[in-house]
Amino acid sequence: MPPPKAFCQSGTRGNFGMTEAAAHTVEVTMPPKTRRTLWDWAAMAMDIAWFSLFFIWFIGRVVGDRNSLVQWISWIPTLGVVAFGCVWLACRAGDRRRHRVRRWGGLACAALAVGAAVRSDFRPWSDHVAPSPQDIRIVQWNTDHPSGNDPRSMTALATISAEHAVDLFLISNRGSITTQECVHQWAGEKFSSAGAGPFACVTTFPIEEARVIAATGKGNDMVWVAKFVVRPPSWNGRALRIAMVDLPSKPTLSRMQVAQELLTDIRRGDLGEVDIVVGDFNALPGSMILSRVFPMFHDSWTEAGSGLRASWPRLFPLLSIDHVLLAPDMRALSSTTADPGVSKHRMSVVVLRPR
Repeated sequence: MPPPKAFCQSGTRGNFGMTEAAAHTVEVTMPPKTRRTLWDWAAMAMDIAWFSLFFIWFIGRVVGDRNSLVQWISWIPTLGVVAFGCVWLACRAGDRRRHRVRRWGGLACAALAVGAAVRSDFRPWSDHVAPSPQDIRIVQWNTDHPSGNDPRSMTALATISAEHAVDLFLISNRGSITTQECVHQWAGEKFSSAGAGPFACVTTFPIEEARVIAATGKGNDMVWVAKFVVRPPSWNGRALRIAMVDLPSKPTLSRMQVAQELLTDIRRGDLGEVDIVVGDFNALPGSMILSRVFPMFHDSWTEAGSGLRASWPRLFPLLSIDHVLLAPDMRALSSTTADPGVSKHRMSVVVLRPR
């Protein structure tokens, strides 16, 4: 009978009845621990940046500027989010090994951002509407100091007038380019000009009223409102009543406060009923300024817009802060923006008619 330790000493069996050869085989075939590569860390950083940006942007879209503490979030441009999403997709396109949940989740976020952009910032199609003798074409433009005195602004206005057969120019931050002599140079002898505060109305229609409604605040925080009344001959005696506004651009200023101040100024200045409201609102679509002060008005671009909606900054437009709002009995047939080649703002070109 072999000694008791012979079985273990023989080396043919170890603990749990496993041979040493088998144990050695198991040790050799066990996969090594996976270490994160530089690409893994870069992918993780891109994922964190993309999901964080999308989450903050989404909160801004939901909350808007109703809360002054977080209103800055609503200013994150949708087109900027889409651009970053495209960069994220390009960087993650070659990573097919792992992180499928993050990859598909990020793709869904990118699709939502693109959908929001097509819905409210860029429309690649336009709806054709049969023309009518009552159609009038309006150009709204914030020349933005010192472009109001720049000869290049006259060239831009002359070009847009020739291309679109404009009937009415509504210009903010007017300068020497809106004097009668200059207007005849870039618009023609049939056009006349009337000013009220920083605004000018240049048109072939008879101008019946031009007055300042409100001018409150100081410096860059001023609230300007003016009213113009013109009478298009093709409207069978009906007047077109216009309100022009220019609101503070300071991003930290509460939009709720601006809306309340604007509402108070309009009531105090006896604005009365108007058909369109135009100008540099320094507020995005859906802002409290638009919905609270002009609740019955609708945006011309939302109704009939095409192309790029953003009007600022001109070279790389990301934000829609210039608006043409219409009363319920007015209809927009088309609404586009155009690059004048000068100023920080793009022009808004709108064709409208009464319903």
